[in-house]
Amino acid sequence: MKKNNEHKNIDELLATRQVLVVEDDEGLNKLIQKTLRRAKFDCFGVLTGADAITSVKKNPNMVLIIDQQLPDMDGTDLVRNLINHANDIIFVAMTGHGDEKIAVEMMKLGAKDYLIKGYDLTDILPMVLKRVFSEIKTKKKLARAEDELKKLGAAVQQSPVSIIITDLEGCIEYVNPKFCNLTGYSKQEVIGKNPNLLQSDTTSPELYNNLWKTLLSGKEWRGEFQNKKKNGELYWEDALIFPIFNGDGAITHFLAVKEDITDRKQFEKHLLQTQKLEAIGTLAGGIAHDFNNILGAILGYTELAKEDSQPGSTIEKNLEKVLESGNRAKNLVTQILAFSRHDDIDFQYIQPVTIVKEAINMLRPSLPTTIEIIEDIDSATGHIFANPSQLSQIVMNLCTNAFHAMEETGGRLDISLKEIDRCRQDNTTEPHIDTGTFVQLSVRDSGTGMTQEVKDKIFDPYFTTKGIGKGTGMGLSIVHGIIKSYGGFITLSSEPGKGTAFHIFIPVIGDEILHNKDTVEPIPIGNENILFIDDEEILAEMGKDMLERLGYHVTVRKGSLEALETFQNQPDQFDVIITDQTMPGMTGVDLARRMLQIRPDIPVILCTGYSSVISEDKAKSMGIKEFALKPFGKNDIAQLIRKVLDEKS
Repeated sequence: MKKNNEHKNIDELLATRQVLVVEDDEGLNKLIQKTLRRAKFDCFGVLTGADAITSVKKNPNMVLIIDQQLPDMDGTDLVRNLINHANDIIFVAMTGHGDEKIAVEMMKLGAKDYLIKGYDLTDILPMVLKRVFSEIKTKKKLARAEDELKKLGAAVQQSPVSIIITDLEGCIEYVNPKFCNLTGYSKQEVIGKNPNLLQSDTTSPELYNNLWKTLLSGKEWRGEFQNKKKNGELYWEDALIFPIFNGDGAITHFLAVKEDITDRKQFEKHLLQTQKLEAIGTLAGGIAHDFNNILGAILGYTELAKEDSQPGSTIEKNLEKVLESGNRAKNLVTQILAFSRHDDIDFQYIQPVTIVKEAINMLRPSLPTTIEIIEDIDSATGHIFANPSQLSQIVMNLCTNAFHAMEETGGRLDISLKEIDRCRQDNTTEPHIDTGTFVQLSVRDSGTGMTQEVKDKIFDPYFTTKGIGKGTGMGLSIVHGIIKSYGGFITLSSEPGKGTAFHIFIPVIGDEILHNKDTVEPIPIGNENILFIDDEEILAEMGKDMLERLGYHVTVRKGSLEALETFQNQPDQFDVIITDQTMPGMTGVDLARRMLQIRPDIPVILCTGYSSVISEDKAKSMGIKEFALKPFGKNDIAQLIRKVLDEKS
């Protein structure tokens, strides 16, 4: 604040050119004022030291001409007094005799000059004052230049971006603190070195060649590259590098201003991954609709054939295998849709053994022979409450991460699944987790391992150690969140060069819960009238056969317009409507809406192999009673029919 005030005072002094003449000889005082006014100075005078002090207190922004012999004090005493009131006074000393001691004393006190009264005084004074004001102006410029340099230095030191200055050969002469904080190198470690100590293998030599070619031609270069910190960690920078020229136009140095954009790159990669998943979801949705219709026919007719076979016969056993395989295919489609479209998660009581084995079998063909897979799966592992698709994705994700850690050198991938009992002392790191029996899924690799810094960030959103093109999978932060939603937790052990092991713990569901759940109830039957609509002929015929075996009277229509006409002609003949969603002419939703306008109390069950435009919540908000995903089994549809009919009654 003092520096700002000093600048302001100097500005005012230069603008007004005010001069105060302190001389007790009134005639000489007026003569000096007259002379200085001719020289364009704003001048006034006082006759005593006391008056001078009063004037300076009122206006300190003046140049003073001070006579040594005053009636109330000496000029030296006046100067000392003024210095006590104004820290920085500017004055010229004047005396009638040439006392050398007084001259020396005045100069020590800060006099700009020391003049002897004489016939040439009025000629000399304007020149002296012009020189004084010129010095003041120069001082102002130097002070401002110094202030600007200090501000520039502070800005560079405190800059949120890295700043590097090199000589013509590319040797580093200066780096700011941000550079050191980001890279891990100290100033002493990089001064005199070339910036290529930061280079990583991920940036092509052509980029650096183009960079130097551009700079040496006198132009600025801007671009992005991935550099390497002192600890080996990779990071992204957006760099602006340009040459510095001297007064003759020759390049003397290069200056680089670089911003850390690693987080932005990770976000862009996540966004791209999301877009890929959306594209996969669109493709998967189209495939799922047709595929589920095909599966519906396979599963439906297999179930009917199994009913007609001799109990305990080879045919019945073979058909049971077909049903198992068909249901696995159904679950696979569900997994693809859940992963790519982030569908609502359906938790189930599942035994993880089959899911883990299936995930390993799916992964095995994609791994090179340099990686040995060792399985240790306990088939007696208990049930958990989880989502099969998510669990499969988690296994695939952890195994893929392990593969990338051993991709270059090969190695061993150990996958184990077992039950363990955890007591209170085992839960020191997870005090919020209840003790009891857990399923432990472990995935261990013999790969590169992780530093402590990486382990600290491994569950952060969007964090990845994978290179470009390796993908990010579902992300360990998502894995962590999923396991937590199951009431479990995940631990990690890893050291550089010694591999990595992830251990997932999920609570085992008690036998009493499973016993209550697994109580088999008979398939409900009925004798009501059903209007069944599906444009797939094979599904329409199968649906009719299946429902008639349950005791219902079934009218089949293979088109939505035909079905609407049938219902309009006899709206009271039917007790329930079962319709497909995707049909030519009119969708199942539109058909249901038209039918409900005719008869608001008619229960409608909407069926679909896949739809991106209608969900269960949306369908029910429109008055549709139930929503069934194809392919569905005989028991599934029987339960839904009875549910909507019993609710109506």
